[in-house]
Amino acid sequence: MGNQPAGKTRGGEIAMQNIVKDFGHFRAVNDVTLKIASNEFFTLLGPSGCGKTTLLRMIAGFEMPTKGSILLDGAGIASLPPNQRPINTVFQNYALFPHMTVADNIGFGLKMLGRPKAEIEKTVADMIRLVRLDGREKNLVTQLSGGQQQRVALARALAPQPKVLLLDEPLSALDLKLRKSMQIELKRLQMETGITFVFVTHDQEEALTMSDRIAVMSEGQVRQIGSPWEIYDRPAERFVADFIGETNFLTAEVVSVSGDRARVRLASGAEIPASFPANTTPSGKVTVVVRPEHARAAPVSGASVLRGTIHDIVYLGTDTHLHVVLEDGTPFMVRQQNARSGPCGYDKGETLGIELSDDVAQILRD
Repeated sequence: MGNQPAGKTRGGEIAMQNIVKDFGHFRAVNDVTLKIASNEFFTLLGPSGCGKTTLLRMIAGFEMPTKGSILLDGAGIASLPPNQRPINTVFQNYALFPHMTVADNIGFGLKMLGRPKAEIEKTVADMIRLVRLDGREKNLVTQLSGGQQQRVALARALAPQPKVLLLDEPLSALDLKLRKSMQIELKRLQMETGITFVFVTHDQEEALTMSDRIAVMSEGQVRQIGSPWEIYDRPAERFVADFIGETNFLTAEVVSVSGDRARVRLASGAEIPASFPANTTPSGKVTVVVRPEHARAAPVSGASVLRGTIHDIVYLGTDTHLHVVLEDGTPFMVRQQNARSGPCGYDKGETLGIELSDDVAQILRD
């Protein structure tokens, strides 16, 4: 989690308890309970229609929960209108005033709050420096690039010093290079202001890059909450493993369980250790996941726990993907980093051995 910056207002803690949101006969959010820590960069991640934006809108006050409670620093806010919550939102379209200058856009909310002119001017100057728009104060926002406009929207939302800043896919309209640079900027802003950020996205890379913790959502429910490492390397369910990055699914049978580790037998007959989700005891047939970069391609030998034929080779610059069909017909991908010495060293149709370290396999709950 983020560290409290010196001299900054600490962000608020959000607790959502048994939240349900119905739109007629459609249940958009189904019994969600989660806690977002003060000064945390927390991401709601999932495909379109999973309920993440609806959850964000309920925190903001734009939607009311059908059931459940929303607490900010221990006090209920579910019945408060948006303007009575110390929470601001940055939307996908930024909602800037095109006829106003950068400074006027940033100071607009403070003016509406009746803040003194001197305070507004100082805060606007501080925000200009924070989002690195020095020299652009008098420009109309229509004279700015998309990335600069986003910085204005962020500065305007941060100016009143809210306890929580909500961000609804604010990077979706930017090109790839600018989106990547703004990911770093958003994390910097969160650390420097000490405000709790709640970020909504369907982009797994965005979530992994910026977040202290991630809640993966599907069909109105939270499937797993954890750090980026936990979500990526220790997915609890098939949906999470499949949605976050690329992965290999293997059928196996549990041989034994000891502590928080199990031993499983793969279809090849090889036995390997595997971790499993908390509060579960795996048994019988299970699904095991292995990330492509955690497998090693090698000539067939006694160390090969899997064997197969190379079906395709895809060169991606930084790495090469070896698409293999295992002996039992299961597709399997090995990702290996490219060296300057030349191509990957394998050919289509070649028989390949696959080696796995002791800590790379994960049993899924379902």
